[in-house]
Amino acid sequence: MAGRAALIAFVLAPLLAVQSQQQQANKNLEAKVEAAIRRGVEYLKQNPVGKGRGGNQLRELILLALVHSGVRPSDPVFAAMLRDMLEEDLAMTYRVALQAMVLEELDRVRYQKRIFQCAQFLVDNQAANGMWSYGQPTTYPEPATPSWKDVATGPATIQPGQVVMFGDPHPGEKPPVKHKIQVQKQRDFGRGGDNSNSQYAALGLRACHDAGIILPRDGVEKAQKWWHDSQCDHGAAAQGNATPGGAGPSRGWSYSMKGSPYGSMTAGAVAALSICDYILGVDWKKDEHLTAGNNWLRDNFSVTENPGRKQNHHYYYLYGLERAGMLYGIETYGKREWYAEGAQYLVDNQGGDGQWGGSLDTCFAILFLRRATRSLVESKDNSRPMK
Repeated sequence: MAGRAALIAFVLAPLLAVQSQQQQANKNLEAKVEAAIRRGVEYLKQNPVGKGRGGNQLRELILLALVHSGVRPSDPVFAAMLRDMLEEDLAMTYRVALQAMVLEELDRVRYQKRIFQCAQFLVDNQAANGMWSYGQPTTYPEPATPSWKDVATGPATIQPGQVVMFGDPHPGEKPPVKHKIQVQKQRDFGRGGDNSNSQYAALGLRACHDAGIILPRDGVEKAQKWWHDSQCDHGAAAQGNATPGGAGPSRGWSYSMKGSPYGSMTAGAVAALSICDYILGVDWKKDEHLTAGNNWLRDNFSVTENPGRKQNHHYYYLYGLERAGMLYGIETYGKREWYAEGAQYLVDNQGGDGQWGGSLDTCFAILFLRRATRSLVESKDNSRPMK
């Protein structure tokens, strides 16, 4: 009996040693990631953006990186940027979508009216083909004050701008949304757009949805159809399995319906289409377009460059890869762990002053390292464990 135990211990010893080494490596990487985030945050706080159209193109993205790093309005730099953002009129699809994400993360109850206005901007600026371009200003109806009569009627009979109570408190979690507000499209916006604006619009709509904003279903369906229709037809047949049921075609996305697929657009499209399916109540894990997109990301996987574009928009791609992984719910592409490899690349390539190639790329790097995108379940807490 003792001999058998000794044999088992002998056999298991190398495996246990490998596991111990891996656990230590994970702890070391986690410590490096936290240090890199702190240095990146300090860089951003020392390089805040100015007020007005010429100086605030990065403001919402910086606020998003800061809020996911634990910075709050008690910080004077954050407070000044937040104040300027809320005082200015909504403009540009990218910025409006990012603003909705910032406010939903910061306090989706306190800022629900502003988030409703972000939703109105995004809904009114969706083109007939389901896409978004940079957008134009719109008008905002005043949400009605709820009454118990309104509550009793339920969501099926509410009117645009009318508010309905819902939800129960969850102590210790994100503020529970107390009202639902329905938004209705006020105008047609023609056709046209691009997949970059469109993927960020989807992120903004997801934040609005999680904040209790009821979106027009037909608009989300048009967006879903666009992502289905715009997927590139060409691509090598996939080998192996990126996800359960992932064998099959390997197809990505480009900036529009023309051109060859590449990393940042494919990762962004996987995230955006996952969001559309989620809002529509569709099981995104069964969407064949998403399976093909994940196959493309697996077959072209890299964290050292933007596949198909080399160093062009590299960090923009890395944040897109984080969103694709988190929203679809996948930790590996083939045998490649996207987070571990990406995090190691980022901690190894941070500048001495805490930046990654300027404020824009620093924001993308921090959002990747923080695993800032929440999985597609009702957002209730602030936990983001490092896998």
